[in-house]
Amino acid sequence: MDDNATNRRILNAQTSKWGMITRDTAYPAEALHWVQNGETFDLAILDMHMPETDGLTLAKKLRAVSSFPLILFSSLGKRAVNSDSGLFSAYLSKPLKQSLLFDTLIGLFIQDNDDPKTTTGRFKPDPQMAARHPLRILLAEDNKMNQKLALRLLEQMGYRADLAVNGREAVGALDEKEYDVILMDVQMPEMDGLEATRAIVQREGKRPFIIGLTANAMQGDREMCLNAGMNHYIPKPIRVVELVDALFKAKA
Repeated sequence: MDDNATNRRILNAQTSKWGMITRDTAYPAEALHWVQNGETFDLAILDMHMPETDGLTLAKKLRAVSSFPLILFSSLGKRAVNSDSGLFSAYLSKPLKQSLLFDTLIGLFIQDNDDPKTTTGRFKPDPQMAARHPLRILLAEDNKMNQKLALRLLEQMGYRADLAVNGREAVGALDEKEYDVILMDVQMPEMDGLEATRAIVQREGKRPFIIGLTANAMQGDREMCLNAGMNHYIPKPIRVVELVDALFKAKA
């Protein structure tokens, strides 16, 4: 729910690439009408400043008839609400970073005590893949839920990956151990995946096969990753078939 058509178009395009089905409107009354008439939703993203009704007022009305998570979208982020009313499960600031939106959704729908469901569709991980195709793998990822999902998926293939929580740690890890593959998140604190990749490419000696991971999945992202020196690129959420294909390319 956002009165800005450009914002709605961007959110629609991004979430649809992650397999989500969206309905959007510029009018809070219309959104409330959908819910009151029994339409089911798993999540609502509300702009703080909308015509007729602001995001906080709409959240109170939605909460009276529903229990799904609400995210507030504002140029002020959480500061847009003077006190934590408990209405919102998360706050996103404008301009929206797509990697932050992805991490927020992962955090809302996958809890720490859940066994993450990393298999998708009819393609299942092969538990003997690591035995037939051994690789020393480093995962560079700062978000805990994304770490858990990726590590669990690799475990289902028989791999035990090491972990770096930012690009700087990933570069430093190569001083301690030789890796065949680095799964490199693009958006990370301290040193992002692109900068880390450039630093690794400049090192002497054998270099690992670097697979970029990004939630943006927009046109030009692949070229950006490859231009930084990455060997391959996978959009988030990670799909089993794409990860398997990338790992086989690592020793092709």
